Amino acid sequence: MRINISNDERSSFWLSYIGLITGLFFIFVLVVGVVVVRYSISASNLAYLQKDLNDNIASLNAANKELNKKHESIKSFIEQLKSNPDSNNIEQLYLNLNKELSKATSTINNSLDVISLKNDELTAHINKQEELINDLNNQINQRDIQIDAIENDLQNYKSSLENYTKIRENIALSLKSKLVNIAQIDPKTAEITMDAAKIFNINSSVIRDDAKFDLRRIFKVYLDHMLSSEVVQNINKIIIECHTDSDGGYMHNLDLSQKRALEIMKFAYAIYKNESLSRYLVAIGKSNSEPILKDGLEDPVASFRIKIKFDLQDPKYFIDKVLNQRVN
Repeated sequence: MRINISNDERSSFWLSYIGLITGLFFIFVLVVGVVVVRYSISASNLAYLQKDLNDNIASLNAANKELNKKHESIKSFIEQLKSNPDSNNIEQLYLNLNKELSKATSTINNSLDVISLKNDELTAHINKQEELINDLNNQINQRDIQIDAIENDLQNYKSSLENYTKIRENIALSLKSKLVNIAQIDPKTAEITMDAAKIFNINSSVIRDDAKFDLRRIFKVYLDHMLSSEVVQNINKIIIECHTDSDGGYMHNLDLSQKRALEIMKFAYAIYKNESLSRYLVAIGKSNSEPILKDGLEDPVASFRIKIKFDLQDPKYFIDKVLNQRVN
């Protein structure tokens, strides 16, 4: 029978994956927000600079008007000299001209003082803005580097999580080549299914002598692979399950299946000397609670079976391990 990864395991995995992606996307949005705010501040400061420039232009226009007035006064003075060269008139015209020139000079000097002050302020402000823009550009470059790092991390996390989903398939592929003739292995779940009738007699929990050779080979290959350093870190439990058909009643079959599972577990302990085995190996009797159906009816031969399967670590554990690798 083909058994898929449980809905709870897949749901837990994808919830953990979505939580990770959401957290990293929030960091990305926060970084972009900071850049936008700093850009808005810079735009506001540039608007202030534009206003100062407009004020300076107005001051220069006022000074230009005063120069034009001087020019007109001198021109008028010359015309009056030409029309009436009398010395008294010349002296009076000269005084009037000096008065007009003094007034215009004072206005121009005031305008120049204002322009000079504005120019100093503008120069200082421009220098400050250039420093701010340079700082902002540096921060944007740093943000770009951080965003590239986040994108790279996301890709790494995605690849790592995709590898997590393929752990069972990779284990199945490795085991199938080694147990091809003595055990049935599901290519998706890596579960091993054995015909219980070849291991136990009817109503017996004693392992048949003719089954021990193949059983020993199966456990040797299976446990060598599952307890290897690259695989065991992802394993939570290794489970021996014994199933019966419905003949004999549920409680009788429950007791019988539990005894059979325990006997197989004892056999594994006897042939495989590894102290870590007790950390992972468990035995479960399932009675006839999960029959194999054929055309809607129980298939008693297929239902009478033994399964060796495993539970993976919780997806959160795997994600935390990937994140810790990033921090370190």
